[in-house]
Amino acid sequence: MKQQWSRILLGVVLILAGLGYAGDVMDFWHFDLFFDGWWSLFIIVPCLFSIVENGFDTGNSLGLVFGLMLLFSARGLLSWHRMIQLMFPALLIILGIGLLARPRRVPVPAGEAPPMDLSHAPELSAVFSHETRRIVNTITGGARLTAVFGSLTVDLRDAVIAQDIQLKTTAVFGSIHLLLPENTLVYTKGVSLFGRTYNQMPSGLPENSPKIYLDSTNVFGSTHVQP
Repeated sequence: MKQQWSRILLGVVLILAGLGYAGDVMDFWHFDLFFDGWWSLFIIVPCLFSIVENGFDTGNSLGLVFGLMLLFSARGLLSWHRMIQLMFPALLIILGIGLLARPRRVPVPAGEAPPMDLSHAPELSAVFSHETRRIVNTITGGARLTAVFGSLTVDLRDAVIAQDIQLKTTAVFGSIHLLLPENTLVYTKGVSLFGRTYNQMPSGLPENSPKIYLDSTNVFGSTHVQP
């Protein structure tokens, strides 16, 4: 259903753009996609798609707010000084909304990866900073990892993966590095715009190996998975 809404949203955007250009050609109105701050759409649109497909989380919400702030700044509605001042309260509001919102559990069709239900999962983030976390205890469930204009490294090579886990990563003008045990199977999906997920884990591992389901969103950023 979420993927269907994502296609609907993309279809509406394309139709509106086409109508805008057609009206400009017919002199009904003036339409120019390259308005002041048009480049901020490369942040806003992917974050909107991520919200439609995966729901609100810290990464896509921060990316959306930051993209809107850049757009308002380029349009002369918000100064850079004020934008920087607003980043911290925006982060607090988004974290609060994340605590109040709880994803709905849905049944899992046979043979498919379990859905992302990380309502009680820990969140690790690097916002305008470089963070490194080394985990050596037993891991269950999953986590949310976010890098916004920063770099986040999570080292799980000495951790014990007791069951299949799920990771939701968001890299906006930043990078996320996952260091995993060599015997780990990693299944990846996600959305990337001017970014990429690099899965360098060994292939040909048996099906009974520990599994990690990785859902990554990269906007001018990257997610790296390696042993």
